[in-house]
Amino acid sequence: FGYSQPSHFTKNDHWKNERREIFFGGGATSFLGDVGGRDFKGKHFSPADLDVDAMRYAGHFGFRFRLHPNFALKTQLQYALFSGNDNLTHQAHRRHRNINFRTHVFEASQHLEFILARKEHWGSRHKIYGLKGHSNKSFQIYLFTGFSFFYYNPQGKGGPYGWTDLRPLNTEGQGLKNAPSAYGNYSYGIPFGIGYRAGLSPRWRISAELSWTHTFTDYLDDVSGSYYDNSAINEAYGAKAAFFADPSVKAFPDWVRAGEPRGNPNQNDVYSVINVSLIRNLSYKQTVRSKWKYKRRY
Repeated sequence: FGYSQPSHFTKNDHWKNERREIFFGGGATSFLGDVGGRDFKGKHFSPADLDVDAMRYAGHFGFRFRLHPNFALKTQLQYALFSGNDNLTHQAHRRHRNINFRTHVFEASQHLEFILARKEHWGSRHKIYGLKGHSNKSFQIYLFTGFSFFYYNPQGKGGPYGWTDLRPLNTEGQGLKNAPSAYGNYSYGIPFGIGYRAGLSPRWRISAELSWTHTFTDYLDDVSGSYYDNSAINEAYGAKAAFFADPSVKAFPDWVRAGEPRGNPNQNDVYSVINVSLIRNLSYKQTVRSKWKYKRRY
């Protein structure tokens, strides 16, 4: 008997057999903001300021719909933990400032993928011994961008205090005279990045992505503007708020007096995630094997 194998991945319209996919996975996170960084002055949106010791983790799942051979839409839900610590840098001002943070981020995002290169063959046309067909090759290289909406909650730790929510403490004097307005727990971002997908079988694939998200907030680390009068914060919000407003080592008091820079309000926060995903194809259908009949001649 000869057995006919599905050749969806070798036809011009093969992409229709992978229109719907679900995926899940995890990865590593890094943060570019006002807290932490490398041993030099911070560089906005630069991988050179990434601190490997402050990297944390993320998990995600989602749904992908292919619109065209070269375009796809992807909806993703993600949890990510970001952190930074001035003690991990030897840059003088940040180390003296002595601020640390972690932020839990729950993100919903919509991506548009642009497939730059693809080769999507899977299986030989006929399973006949000694007959060569298409080799098993299935990969895609793609760029993506989109829009994200997320919840975040910065926390700090130090002195006699364990992990503490920082937003309610108004560490830059929010709510007091001539101080900035309080910030919220929700914000938006613009993600973009590059990815690679490889086929494991007609139904399963694996992918690796590097994404950067430029946010519309400067408070993922609770740091943005200038120091406020610490005694006024103590009087209005208490000793805990005063401590987290200025946990510096006090060696150079002029660096942390009211009005001195605590962060850079001209640059919003950026975060990066390296994700690995396992992908399940929901559209692919195995073709039923069919026999071909012949009349034997003698």
